[in-house]
Amino acid sequence: MTPPDHGGARPGAGRKPGSNAYGEPTTPIRIPRSQVGTVVSFLDAFRQDTHAGDPRPVSVQPSPIHLIAFASRVPAGFPSPATDYIDDAIDLNAELIIQGHEASTFVLRVKGWSMHNAGIFDGDRIVVDRALDPVQGDVVVAILNNDLTIKRLGKVDGQIALIPENPHFAPILMEDGDELVIWGVVTNCLRSFRRGGR
Repeated sequence: MTPPDHGGARPGAGRKPGSNAYGEPTTPIRIPRSQVGTVVSFLDAFRQDTHAGDPRPVSVQPSPIHLIAFASRVPAGFPSPATDYIDDAIDLNAELIIQGHEASTFVLRVKGWSMHNAGIFDGDRIVVDRALDPVQGDVVVAILNNDLTIKRLGKVDGQIALIPENPHFAPILMEDGDELVIWGVVTNCLRSFRRGGR
């Protein structure tokens, strides 16, 4: 019996490798049907640009907040409470705020994932110092054409650029007519490891 001349794979049929939006081959991944919406939502959120909002100034005269610092380094577990291990007391204000910069230091809430690889995640709070002069390599809060964003200040081919820390985003290059204002330099990132905050 002669097999039919239709059906089955045909040379040149189907999508060409690398013809997707990313220009590269794809890999199939199997997930439970009930989790499709969750996975798609996560991927969509991961591609959200990073913005900062709700700036709040720190106190010009913050009261000291002292925490006990232990001299021992323990990879896992908790250091012994014995006084022999106590090194010093740490003032969180002194750790997070440059002395004399209290009036120019703000805390902003982060939204988006474009700085994920820099350790700045959606929902984090960042400490921003407006008195610092930004230098190449700093993570900055920038206003580009009236849009507020968080990026690393750098250069691409000798041209000033705002560089994301997420491979889903391309560097933002300055073009003629663009207006760039560096609002402040990010000095610290605050993150809660408890669900629901405190």
